[in-house]
Amino acid sequence: MSRRRGERGSVLLLVPAIALVAVSLAALVLDLDYLYVAKAELENRVEAAAAAAVDQLSAAQLYQDSQVAIDPALAQAIARGQLGQAATHGYRVDAVNTAIEGNSICVRATARVSLPAFGALLGATPASWIQARSIATLPAPGQDPAGAPLPWC
Repeated sequence: MSRRRGERGSVLLLVPAIALVAVSLAALVLDLDYLYVAKAELENRVEAAAAAAVDQLSAAQLYQDSQVAIDPALAQAIARGQLGQAATHGYRVDAVNTAIEGNSICVRATARVSLPAFGALLGATPASWIQARSIATLPAPGQDPAGAPLPWC
């Protein structure tokens, strides 16, 4: 077989291009996995913050005439204390909001995630935003916690 003169060395151009595409795809997959794990961790922390707010607010003095009286500022402080303790898994909680409806507390958090793979490739640290929310209910005296109505949050 004879080689044509114009085809000589053409593989040298394809190998770097294919390598660049492969490294970019690997970085994208790594960042998406990192984002998924960070969101799952934030959701767990928000659920724990909502549960902690309910646990700390379930004192007997909160019940007045068979109703639950929840102080919104106290609920917000408890949730912020739970979520603002540490920036873990490369994200930082930027906003924590609580909403109270009846005997339910809704905790919503927004966090900024620093994506490591594309940051290393581009020389900067790009970021993405994630959000999570959870509702915890403080049952009224004699009320089954599983049967308590949950508001939309």
